[in-house]
Amino acid sequence: MALFSSMERYDYIFAGAGCASLSLAYHLMRSSLKHKKILLIDPNIYQIPDKTWCYWAKTPLEIHPTNAIHSWDNLNLKFGTKSQVNPLGDLKYYHLNSKDFYQSIHQEFKLLENIVYKESTVTSTQEVDSGVIVTTTDGEKYEAQMVFDSRFDPNQIIPSAHLKQIFSGWKIETSKPIFDPSSFTLMEIQENSNSQFDFFYILPYSKNSALVEFTAYSKTNIDKLALEKELKSYLTSLLKTEDYQITFQETGVIPMTNKSVNRKKSNRIIPIGTAAGWTKASTGYTFQKIQGNSKKIVSNLENGSAATNGISRSRRFEFYDNILLNIASRWPEKLAGVFEDLFKNNPTEKVLRFLSEETTLVDEIKLLSRLKFGIFIKSLLRYESH
Repeated sequence: MALFSSMERYDYIFAGAGCASLSLAYHLMRSSLKHKKILLIDPNIYQIPDKTWCYWAKTPLEIHPTNAIHSWDNLNLKFGTKSQVNPLGDLKYYHLNSKDFYQSIHQEFKLLENIVYKESTVTSTQEVDSGVIVTTTDGEKYEAQMVFDSRFDPNQIIPSAHLKQIFSGWKIETSKPIFDPSSFTLMEIQENSNSQFDFFYILPYSKNSALVEFTAYSKTNIDKLALEKELKSYLTSLLKTEDYQITFQETGVIPMTNKSVNRKKSNRIIPIGTAAGWTKASTGYTFQKIQGNSKKIVSNLENGSAATNGISRSRRFEFYDNILLNIASRWPEKLAGVFEDLFKNNPTEKVLRFLSEETTLVDEIKLLSRLKFGIFIKSLLRYESH
């Protein structure tokens, strides 16, 4: 007999209903477990965030709404006065706005009787013989066979002064055709950039419309007004225009660390998303990893094995990330040269697969052997975990 038998019981409860939770629930609904009873708990469950997510792949991911696909075949890099446009080979760079994603998922889930939404905050998860007891701020208790927990507080990571990717972006409409929609700019690094590593990122949707973001790697917080000052200066001095309308704004902070929240290991309470270390520490990309890991979890559940089997990250890529984070933390002025060499001396498709941790050791030896070793040796001599 289940403990607290009077409580509502679910097969799976999600603590948090962001991208990771909705993605995992989406893949569950396309598996043999599609009839499982699911509860999604989030204090902002009816509020749809407005964010920009990107990934590279041969074709759009299954979860990407078909009416909201925008992609590029070429990648542009600018280092001071030097510029290079690289074809992506058989890959494309895909853009997805979070509003389109959330609306698509919510629309589907509203038609399913076995998925329930609860607007509240999970305050505790307690493992018991019969499963997991979940308590919310309004005093309600629910029981589940398993809990997927995406709640994440960056302050829980030690050290607290870890490197962060801080960004602010505007989607703008211009009266003049000033953008080249055939390629996106992954990094534009100014010659007069200060001691921290920062760059501009541009997604041109048309000749008159683009998302322009300023990104900085920093250990300290940067005021939103300071970020927007950089954006305004860029648009007026480099794009030679003050004639634009801002139609969308986003600001964010992504922790650049391989350290995950220290949680007690459990086969029934499973961290997912950034809380589980699914964000790529050296780049901040998360969306594609969420989809791959969600599919693995669903497959494991179907097979009756531990949910996280096969999800642990390769120590190789953790090592590579630590080397790059060490450079970004100690010698940020050298990081532009690292990225320039990486893309200049290797096929872009191979670099992107390396950044998404899809290469073999042989691939990585070839790729890294074409880089200048000085800064890497320096980083190795003063190696530390980030």
